Amino acid sequence: GKAAFEEAAPSFDVSVFQGAFATEFAVPQRVNVPSSGERVTLVLGEQALDAQLLTRTTPALDASAYLIASFSTPPGVWPAGPVSLVRDGAFVGSGHFDAARAQQDGLAFGRDELVTVRSEHPEQQQGTGGFIGTRNQRTDERRYTVQNRHTSPIRLQVLDAAPVPDNDKVSVESSYQPQPATTRWHDEPGTVAWEQPLAAGATQAFSAKHVISWPKDERLQERR
Repeated sequence: GKAAFEEAAPSFDVSVFQGAFATEFAVPQRVNVPSSGERVTLVLGEQALDAQLLTRTTPALDASAYLIASFSTPPGVWPAGPVSLVRDGAFVGSGHFDAARAQQDGLAFGRDELVTVRSEHPEQQQGTGGFIGTRNQRTDERRYTVQNRHTSPIRLQVLDAAPVPDNDKVSVESSYQPQPATTRWHDEPGTVAWEQPLAAGATQAFSAKHVISWPKDERLQERR
């Protein structure tokens, strides 16, 4: 009868123990793993997380946009390891989960094909200026255009890099349009981040202009 079946059925109510350095899962029944190398999946539990979705692009490096899920990691110690990424029920690829990086950068769920990114980098202008020609000067300008071809608004994040002087003999004057949310993204000097909503079908332009000057008789050291 039903009672006999329930008594014979194995129990897989998993217990979770959160230690100082690891999260341990205990299964009350034996689990047989075939020696043939066949892959076996055992669900130890599920965790529903509140995630915020944004579309991130770094146009100077890659004229593509990526869907990013940012969330707070659940309690416990979570070791780094591979994860499968599923979007709208479809497998979009594999990633690597690291709790610290996921907390900071989120997880990338593949390209957002309905966001178009264009990048322009006008030629650098060099010459002398400032204190009666005693300083070299260079203008470095970048322009980006992002279009949302979705039928709904998105949360857009555009990342860029700005020059950072490594001594007081070099000066950098930066101007942006529009003003970025921060010029120290994740507390990194020179990492610029614009973040804003972008309506369905809308296009937004971003520009950064950096005027760099240094003593005429010295060479500008640049880090790549």
